[in-house]
Amino acid sequence: MNIIDIKKDFINVMEEKHTGLLFPKNYFGCMMAVFVEQKPTTQDKIQKLTSYSKTTISQMLKLLQLNFPLILIKKPKMRKKYYSINIPTREFMITFLRMLIDVYTDKADFILPLIEEIQPHIKKHQKFQNFEEFLKNSYKYASIYISLLTETAEEFNNFIKKGKIDINDLINVDLVNSPENQKYIKSLFNFSKIPKTDLIQHMEDKKLFKIYIELKNKFYTKFRENLTSARSQTAIARTILGTELLLENRPLTQEELEHATGFQRSIISETLKSLLNMKMIQIIKKSGDRKKYYMIVQSWDARTINRLQINIGYAIEMKKKISNLIKMTQQIEIGEDKMSLLGFFQDIYHAYEQFEQYFKFLELKYLTIRLQEYLENNNSSSLA
Repeated sequence: MNIIDIKKDFINVMEEKHTGLLFPKNYFGCMMAVFVEQKPTTQDKIQKLTSYSKTTISQMLKLLQLNFPLILIKKPKMRKKYYSINIPTREFMITFLRMLIDVYTDKADFILPLIEEIQPHIKKHQKFQNFEEFLKNSYKYASIYISLLTETAEEFNNFIKKGKIDINDLINVDLVNSPENQKYIKSLFNFSKIPKTDLIQHMEDKKLFKIYIELKNKFYTKFRENLTSARSQTAIARTILGTELLLENRPLTQEELEHATGFQRSIISETLKSLLNMKMIQIIKKSGDRKKYYMIVQSWDARTINRLQINIGYAIEMKKKISNLIKMTQQIEIGEDKMSLLGFFQDIYHAYEQFEQYFKFLELKYLTIRLQEYLENNNSSSLA
């Protein structure tokens, strides 16, 4: 094993983990091929480390320049282009978090006009009432999640640089841990009951059904438009399929999801596996029926906490992978390249360590927000 092989392993690890999560194929691989060099590098060197085609590398570098602090450098009297990521290695996760925030920022705002548009049809059919309730919950919980990230971004910045957050200054831990309040917090995670009937609420009025489908498709179209250009198709499919399951609130087959969303069978199959692995959905079995039915049975709060815990699990997994790369690098003969790469991996490990702690902090902060909302409502009821 040599330096080049270890760099390739690192790039492969990062590419495999992030493709389909938020980023398109080869995007993260190209990013890491530049970053691991820790100095300006050429497309030829990127190709050597990734084995991607020149066309793919060129496309990904253009995309990176739009969504990431990738710098193009042109040296005097040289035709070659050099690329560099001009951020300290330990602060990589700060930039990564900003990318996450960019994915979600303003994503919820387009929901408000749709809620207004659906109002005239609320009393015409139960499906419109369900749709309105879904949109209101989507807006509420998306707004909380976005605020949680944006309002604590500076804390994460300090956390990466200083290695600590004084949680007691930001959260009343005693309030969350009190036995009385713990009872309410546990109630947030109660699963929704599976409907006793899974009969489809048909709309006999074809014009009304057409309006419903148009509104739903408008929601999906607006949702796609509000995703960053770096977002992968897998991530889009995952979100839209999850939305369809939430909106219908009944067990759905793969065929029904295919018809409702327009995604290909292979994409739906892959996405359902991903949602099952993330514990976002469950398979519902029906007696005498061999078909598989899928349904989201978590509360809105449980789903939000799950999103935070996915990031915690992601950081733990990446720490293990980087730790293995550190051990491999330590076995190489001493040299300047070895010490430079070792320092790079140690800084990346540190960044993931802080990322894990930060999302644990966010989980506690989210529970505090929901608890304070509950207590304020109780106080208002008492005064009334």
